[in-house]
Amino acid sequence: MRLVLVELSRFRSRRAIALMLLGAGLLTAVLAGITIWETRPISQADRAAAQVQVDRELQQPYYQRHIERCRRDPERFMGPNTTTARCISMVEPRLSWFLSRSQLSLAQERHDSGLAVLLIVCAVMIIIGTTFAGADWSSGSISNQLLFEPRRSRVWLAKGVAAFLATLVAAALILAAFWVALLIATEVRGISTGARVQEDIRWMVGRGVLLAALGALGGFALTMLVRHTVGTLAVMFAYAVGGEALTASLPIAGAGQWSLANNVFAWIRDGWTYYDDSIVCPPGPGLCTQESVLTLGHGAAYIGVLVLVVVAFSVASFRHRDVP
Repeated sequence: MRLVLVELSRFRSRRAIALMLLGAGLLTAVLAGITIWETRPISQADRAAAQVQVDRELQQPYYQRHIERCRRDPERFMGPNTTTARCISMVEPRLSWFLSRSQLSLAQERHDSGLAVLLIVCAVMIIIGTTFAGADWSSGSISNQLLFEPRRSRVWLAKGVAAFLATLVAAALILAAFWVALLIATEVRGISTGARVQEDIRWMVGRGVLLAALGALGGFALTMLVRHTVGTLAVMFAYAVGGEALTASLPIAGAGQWSLANNVFAWIRDGWTYYDDSIVCPPGPGLCTQESVLTLGHGAAYIGVLVLVVVAFSVASFRHRDVP
C-alpha cells in the first residue's frame, strides 16, 4: 500500500500528465459547450433573422420565375391536380428552412458527442499510462527506485495499480462532468429524459471509464516492456492500424470478430453490428444479410485477454531483464 501511495504521488507530480489531463478536460468542456450551443432553443432573434432570409429569397429573380410558371401551368410544374395556390405555396420559402436546429437529446448524444468524448478520454488515458512508465525509463530513475525496493514484482504492481486507479478516477470525473452538463441543460430547457436512457448512459460511462483505465494499464505495461514511450506508441499505432488492415484482408470467415475497433465498440455500446464480407449470400430473392454481431461479452473477453497478455510479458521482462 505504501508503494502504491508513493507511485500515486509520483503520478500527480508528472507535469506532462497534468497537462494531458487538463487538455482532456478542456476538450471535453468545449465539446459539451458546442453541443449545448448548437441545440439551443430558437429565440425571437433567431426567428427575426430567419424572416430576413425568407424576405431576401422572395426577392430573388428565380423565385419570381417559379411564381410565373405556377400561374401559367401549375400541373405541368408540380404534377397533376395541383392548383395555382398550392403550387405557389410549395415553391415559397418557409421560415422552417432557416430554423433547422435540432433539440438536445441525451439519447442521440449517447451515440454522437458522448461517444466521441469517451473515445478521446480513452486515447488520452492510454497516452498517460505510457508516459507514466516512459518517464522512469527515460530519466533512469527506475534503477534508483529498485535500490529502495529490490522486489521488482512489487514495484511493477505498485506502478500498475497507481496508473490504473489514477486514470480510472480521472476518466470518471471528466465523463461525469460532460454528462452532468448536458443533463443540466436538458433540465433547464424542460426536456425530459427517460429513466431507461439515463441508465444506458450510466452503463456506457461505466464501461468507458473501465476501458480508459485498462487502456492506461495496457499502455503502462507495454512501455515497461519496450522501455521507450515513442516505441510504445509506434507499436500501438501499428497494432491498431495494421491489425485493422490485416483482419479486413484475411480470407477467413468471421475475421472481423478479431478487429480491435469492432471489439472496443462492442464493449462500449453493449454489442456492435459490423459488415462481414466473408458471409456469402446466395443469388436470388430471400433474407440474407452480411452483418455480424459482436456481443458485449466478446468485446470484454478480447480486451481483457489483450491486456492480460501484455501485462504478463511486461512483468516477466521486468523481473528478468537487466535494468540500466
